[in-house]
Amino acid sequence: MLDSGRAAVSKTRSASNLLRRMPPREAVEWTLRAVGGASRVLSIAPLRGGKSHANHVLRIEAGGEIREVVLRRWVRGDWQETDPEFSPAQEAATYGLLASSPAPAPRLLAADLEGRECDVPALLLTREPGTNLTTPNDIASRLTEFASALLLVHGFDRDRASRTLPPYRPYYGRERLRVPAWTRWPSIWERAIEVATGPEPGEPAAFIHRDYHPGNTLWISGKLTAIVDWTTASWGPPAVDLAHMRANLAMSCGVESADEFLDAYRVTLGSPYVHDPYWDLRVAVDFLPDLPSDGRRAARLGRLDDFVARSIGPL
Repeated sequence: MLDSGRAAVSKTRSASNLLRRMPPREAVEWTLRAVGGASRVLSIAPLRGGKSHANHVLRIEAGGEIREVVLRRWVRGDWQETDPEFSPAQEAATYGLLASSPAPAPRLLAADLEGRECDVPALLLTREPGTNLTTPNDIASRLTEFASALLLVHGFDRDRASRTLPPYRPYYGRERLRVPAWTRWPSIWERAIEVATGPEPGEPAAFIHRDYHPGNTLWISGKLTAIVDWTTASWGPPAVDLAHMRANLAMSCGVESADEFLDAYRVTLGSPYVHDPYWDLRVAVDFLPDLPSDGRRAARLGRLDDFVARSIGPL
């Protein structure tokens, strides 16, 4: 019998294999029917990322033209237990909102919400052009673009968004949060967990991406072409998106970039904005269950330490 550590590794590898496994024939045939025309598949390749979805890009020849589409399949059988609120139907509804939003995002081409034609529930999306930013310097030089794109998300019709999106909720409750073994300042993290699991500051809600960070953006020649991965889009405080980007910028580039992003957001907004550090702490403690416990990637974790210490300061 495997010990718990080996069992966890085995489970992780099994999930990874499932996410990268090539889609079966019925999934490919459903994709071709959705694209239409005299179409054929030229290539299929897995995309990085995703925990419940298997994401593949299919290069298809249809009507004499070549196009690329993204097939998102809910391949993990436990997704209804782990995240029932963020379902195929909910994600399809989110893309319905994005179809009339100026926010740069993929467009929904087809949906099989119950897996009746595809092998599992699935969405078919446009493949947006662009690549991820790969270096801290590239990321740090794009702060105004990050801010401008985020305002397009938050500015969407609030009535429609409030009726369509699930309410914001933290990823983890107090029972899942522990002071990390790698921190230089255990007492600061104890305080961060205490504050972050307390009452939320009041703030008007809006359409939020919920997982806004550089890795969920695509770029061409310095221009942001798309925001991707809208699985957890919610109706909640815009400060959640700001804090999520700030925490990721702090880990990738340093605390100064997180502060410069907030300044860029205020300038782009064109009016005063007071950012409550509660949200920085809420996002940071939500990272804890998914961060390495043994201090791997020490530089990034050290910068997160700095970010949390800075955020505790004003409280």
